[in-house]
Amino acid sequence: MDIIALKRSQLERVAQHRKYLQTAPHLRWLFFEITNRCNLKCAHCGSGCSSEGQDLAIEDVRTTLLSIRDEKPSICLTGGEPLLHKGFFEIAECVRSLGFLWGMTTNATLINEATANSLKQTGMSTVSVSLDGLEASHDSLRRYKGAWRLAVRGLELLQKAGFEPQVTTVIHRNNIDELEKTYEFLKTIGVRSWRPVNIEPIGRACEYDDLMLTPEQFTYLLSFIREKRFDPECGMEVTFGCSHYLGSEHERMVRDHYFLCGAGILTASVRSNGDICACLDIINKPELTQGNIHTDDFWSAWQNRFEVFRRDRTTDCLKCINCPERVICGGDSAHTWDYTNNQPLFCYLDHTCNKK
Repeated sequence: MDIIALKRSQLERVAQHRKYLQTAPHLRWLFFEITNRCNLKCAHCGSGCSSEGQDLAIEDVRTTLLSIRDEKPSICLTGGEPLLHKGFFEIAECVRSLGFLWGMTTNATLINEATANSLKQTGMSTVSVSLDGLEASHDSLRRYKGAWRLAVRGLELLQKAGFEPQVTTVIHRNNIDELEKTYEFLKTIGVRSWRPVNIEPIGRACEYDDLMLTPEQFTYLLSFIREKRFDPECGMEVTFGCSHYLGSEHERMVRDHYFLCGAGILTASVRSNGDICACLDIINKPELTQGNIHTDDFWSAWQNRFEVFRRDRTTDCLKCINCPERVICGGDSAHTWDYTNNQPLFCYLDHTCNKK
């Protein structure tokens, strides 16, 4: 059996596993958007965060965790910028004291030496830092002059405190030519894990058609990642994100696992207003909300709701119904599905990225 045939066979087994999880979901990751406030106003923000917003109460986090403490999913504190929450460290202590492994995502601009050391004391196990290319590109995308320097400072302080942060870089038309230089820079500052991902047609990014990658650029991104992953001189984990079915050629070549969107079957989230949802990147619409922790028990919602994410979306999609990849792809990522027009906003077959 050649490698493509072997991968096709394994992909079909992953598709069968997805069908199983749709009937028997297993909560492995729970994301808390503890605030939707942010000190930046990034052009690609999937949530459209700004300086105004709301925070999730500490007791809301505690109540949710108590309802699932026998499950022990990994917890991620995110935002917005989670460090803007005045009770961030109280929430972190709550998560730790209840025995959950946890991590956070951050733009790192607010991290000073004291903050980095305090984070180490919380027992935080993972941290993802956003760094979108070189200085000018990062500041342009983040729409804040000086954001890159602050992020690099925060990243280095986290390393000094004993963390090995994963750096996430959003790749778009204006920074894709910096991939090699960004890679070399990250190596010089000792980054051990780098996740370059394509910009997505969601949230605020829908206002910027000129940032979406062309099919050729997307192919180049995957080829770049693949080259680094199999370079014995690399010394760094380079991996594509969890999003998107990439076809037999690139699956398992640009990340350690086959594509399986976990939204609503492996992954759930709580928004800053208490709404229960599958993935924070999914458009915030009432019909996609699975309750609210102020009025609903989270665990009951997880067990009994999420129907929209536990079915085959492609059976009613005119674009997908006759596609030979439909069963394996499953409609691609839930956060890039157009729930109004019932079709994918991203498709690897033609590398289309359409606006919502």
